[in-house]
Amino acid sequence: MKKNESRFIFGNLKNSENQLNLKKNDRGLIKNYKNFACEIKDNWLEVLKSKTLLQDSMAALTVVSVAIPLNIALAVSCGLSASAGLLAGAIGGGLAAIFGGSALQVTGPAAALNVMVLAITAKFGTSGVLIACLIIGLIQFILSSFSAGRFIKYVPEAVLAGFTTGVGITLLNIQIPKLLGFEYNLMHLIGMLNFKWLLDVSWFAVICGLSVAFIVTSCRQFKRFPASFVGIIIVTTLSMHLNWNIERVGSIPSFISTPNFPLISSDKLFSLIIACIPLALLASIESLLSAQAVDKISNAPKPHNPNLELFGQSLGNIGSGLFGGMPVSGVIVRSTVNVQSGAKTRLSALLHAILIVVFILYFSEIMAAIPIAALAGLLCVVGVRLVEGKAFIHLLKTNKFHSLAFLFSMLGTISDHLFVGLTIGFLMFFLEKGVNNNQKNTDNKKLDTNNNQRRAVFPAKNKIKTLQKPKHHYLDTKNTNWLTQIREKAYIAASSYVHQRASLIGKVILGEHVHIAAETSIRADEGTPFYIGSNSNIQDGVVIHALKEKWVYIGGEDWAVYIGENVSVAHQALVHGPCYIGDKSFIGFQAIVHDSIIGSHCYIGIGAIVIGVEIPDGRYVPHGMVVDTLDKVELLPKVTDAHLNFNEDVVDVNKGLVYAYKKHNNQNIQTDEFDKKLSQVLNWRIASDKF
Repeated sequence: MKKNESRFIFGNLKNSENQLNLKKNDRGLIKNYKNFACEIKDNWLEVLKSKTLLQDSMAALTVVSVAIPLNIALAVSCGLSASAGLLAGAIGGGLAAIFGGSALQVTGPAAALNVMVLAITAKFGTSGVLIACLIIGLIQFILSSFSAGRFIKYVPEAVLAGFTTGVGITLLNIQIPKLLGFEYNLMHLIGMLNFKWLLDVSWFAVICGLSVAFIVTSCRQFKRFPASFVGIIIVTTLSMHLNWNIERVGSIPSFISTPNFPLISSDKLFSLIIACIPLALLASIESLLSAQAVDKISNAPKPHNPNLELFGQSLGNIGSGLFGGMPVSGVIVRSTVNVQSGAKTRLSALLHAILIVVFILYFSEIMAAIPIAALAGLLCVVGVRLVEGKAFIHLLKTNKFHSLAFLFSMLGTISDHLFVGLTIGFLMFFLEKGVNNNQKNTDNKKLDTNNNQRRAVFPAKNKIKTLQKPKHHYLDTKNTNWLTQIREKAYIAASSYVHQRASLIGKVILGEHVHIAAETSIRADEGTPFYIGSNSNIQDGVVIHALKEKWVYIGGEDWAVYIGENVSVAHQALVHGPCYIGDKSFIGFQAIVHDSIIGSHCYIGIGAIVIGVEIPDGRYVPHGMVVDTLDKVELLPKVTDAHLNFNEDVVDVNKGLVYAYKKHNNQNIQTDEFDKKLSQVLNWRIASDKF
């Protein structure tokens, strides 16, 4: 074969391979779109089959009363007309409700996007904002096509918290002067130490803004009460009746125009696209984080589809741009109100969009009379709530790298260098991750045991300091003789109490003030040994058992079951090792925990089932929920103070019961001289046949 012929053949083969790969990608995309279509159809079939029209309608009424003031306020604060915010909520919110992947999410203009939208308005004008909507929608469509929604879990919370804090501070900087009725910004006010600016304050505007802010903040505990809507109605009515000379929203068209493709000069288009990329990513992240939060607070049996949600958001932004709106995203404030108002299906979000259209058509004159200062008061409340001061203090105490990521993200947002700030924030976050991973790898290399038989490894630096046991007692984890393991005696701190009708078998170690109630079965006969930390309580009917030769590795030692300090395992729960339960956690009645790691300060609800997963610190598993995948773990909400306080009360009660039972059974707690001397040495006793 000639050389040129061979080149031609191999060239054709390469072209064929490239064409084949393109066809495979095309088939993958087509399959993706077909899946979207099928899921959208199934979603609406569920809505049609449900009998929740009344609940969804009432929820929509409540949501629209929150959404309309926010939509108008955010549009005006971005230098746009009030109608842009209303159309964005109506068109963008409606399309996202129809095609999105989250059943109870409500879409509209978002405070988190406010700063970037304002920058686009200032540089490119109103038409630039409309084209930005189309660009954002196109980027989100591409992200959904390539299943980018699954990467949301890699976005650092510290960076997002810093960004939202920066947005909140910027929002306050813009809105406080509007609340005062003049054009100074906060930096000007700080520089004017002689307080001459007080002469320029419009006190009628101040009354309007502070009244709305007061009503919204004072009614915060009433989740379903539309405080912002009521506050703005009161202020608008009062200011019109008294003929106050203050700036108002202005005319709002009482019609919806036909779709119109906006135009911009070609020399500005590239700059606009560059400006829209971070805005599109931010809108996507905001939407998916909101959808995650909605899943948590609604205890949704079916979690949202992140890729379908991006698809719905893309159509929402494109529709908003064509009809004269502004960029939209899923919004946690409106979505939370939707859930708390009793919404059951996605119909509530669609009805909310329809109601906004009704307001545009029939109530535009009333909305035009709303004082700008009233909207500024509302946005000042939003800005304060966006500032994550407690999160920053927590990061300062726990992780310096994450606190720096927070700080750089915040400063970048405030100083109009958003891209630089977020980039440095991401770098600081992942730098810390790299340092931690190197440390973990170093620790793991020091381990000389078979990690394939360990459920989890806790490095020696994290060893729980209160772990104590008799120094002569060596915990051999090579299980070779069942009879030997059964004959092992429990080691029980002298201050603990084990009920006579409880069963402790094998190598079980109890810390100080542990309460083992009647009818419990703690069997370290197969998997061994077990440890139950100080002040923990194991209540009636609880079973604790473990698989053979499976452990968690804590501070250089293997444990089949390790229960930390101040833990409550409630009536008839099952804890099956290999298993670790962190300090100050609560395992609910009839709950099941198997082959899992439960972090500290967790609350496992009644009848919940946790299998084969690692739950981070401070998480709440709702009653009856099955958690057996990483995706379900990521959706778990954080525990509340009520959960933590409940466990503290249970621990305190059981510590009292330990003392009471020992006194009732005439067991003197370290009273004679011999016991006192013995307690100074070991403070442990070996279990007899009767406890």
